[in-house]
Amino acid sequence: NRLIEEGKEPYVSRGCLNGRLKANPVTLFRLQSSSDCKLKSYMTHGEILDVDPCSFGGIGIIGVKEMNRFYRHVLLEKQFPHHSAVGFTHAGKTLYDAMKLLGISDVSYNQPKWERYPGENPFTRD
Repeated sequence: NRLIEEGKEPYVSRGCLNGRLKANPVTLFRLQSSSDCKLKSYMTHGEILDVDPCSFGGIGIIGVKEMNRFYRHVLLEKQFPHHSAVGFTHAGKTLYDAMKLLGISDVSYNQPKWERYPGENPFTRD
């Protein structure tokens, strides 16, 4: 990458992808085991925004409706890392059905504004 090794022979950046992701629908997905050996998952639909991220690498900015609440009540409370798989289409229906077929009962997804997450304080919302 020219920003990492400017003016030098490529060494650590050999094979790096460089380019902006095209604006499209996406699905963010993660399946993992908890510390007590139970599988849990999350998925949410979003969009790659047509915005220049002003950085390098294979990069894009993804918008997810109600992401602030999803992040707080799913990723943080359920101790998910912030990394996820990205599918370049809306695939939530298929992924949700696959989790059910695998017997995974802890499957989270983003809630619309008018629905509370379990444990969400009803008096903190406008």
